[in-house]
Amino acid sequence: MTGRITELGSVNRYIDWGSSARSRLADTERQIATGDRFEQPSSAPTEAGSILDSRNRLTRLKQFLRNQESAGQWLAAADSALQSTATAMARARTLALQALTDTTSQEGRNAVAAELRSVASQVLSLSNTSVDGRPIFGGTTSGEKAYDAAGNYIGDTGVVRRRLNDDNTIDIGIAGTNVFGENNPVDPYAGTPFQLLNQLADDLEAGNIVSARGGLDGIDVATDRVLVELGRVGATANRVEELGELTQNEEVRFTGRLSKQSDTDIAEAVVRLRSVEVSYQATLSATARALNRSLLDFLR
Repeated sequence: MTGRITELGSVNRYIDWGSSARSRLADTERQIATGDRFEQPSSAPTEAGSILDSRNRLTRLKQFLRNQESAGQWLAAADSALQSTATAMARARTLALQALTDTTSQEGRNAVAAELRSVASQVLSLSNTSVDGRPIFGGTTSGEKAYDAAGNYIGDTGVVRRRLNDDNTIDIGIAGTNVFGENNPVDPYAGTPFQLLNQLADDLEAGNIVSARGGLDGIDVATDRVLVELGRVGATANRVEELGELTQNEEVRFTGRLSKQSDTDIAEAVVRLRSVEVSYQATLSATARALNRSLLDFLR
């Protein structure tokens, strides 16, 4: 009786070994197929916390990178619009000087006035530059424009911000009033660039040369406002680029760390698979020999 129990125990052990070997084989095959060392956190409770921390950090870094990309788009659009505005205002000043010379005829002044209106329209269009349907000079307005067709500011004074990393948040939006000002019903030459340029055109067409000379000062003031914001935008864009490089480097480090923590070393896994297969086949052979006994062997 004792012998039969011993024989049965041996068989059960072979079966357990075979099951264990089959499980190791399946797990190794899964690692090679999926590239993941662990099927679920419970498979490696010790490493699970570190893997989760790395994944959470990577998620946060990717959000920072998206924020930096968004900030870069806004600032690039602002830089382009401000550069174009500065160029347009420089052109307007040249035209004004030309029209205000004593040798310029009224017909010539009328031609300059027409061109100044065109420049005013161009600058108004630039003031409504948008990114993803949002006017970059409109504050946080949900509308599509910062200035209406009459040149009135219809944005707000809200600030558009982006968090670039754990320690840095920057303002990327610019209130149009800081760049283009607001219409001035009392003194058009102290108003928006589009208002003052249209007023200058009116004075030139009316032959009001003395009044028109005030337009030159208005152009200079308006241009200075644009250049100040242009410098600020350039400095902010450089900061965004600098922080972006740091974030990208950190993302690379954490990606490598997570790979070491959770990814399968394919070369090592293939070698291990061969070893497990050999072990599994040997276990199957041993089990088969143990089971290849007749009923009489157990009854002896």
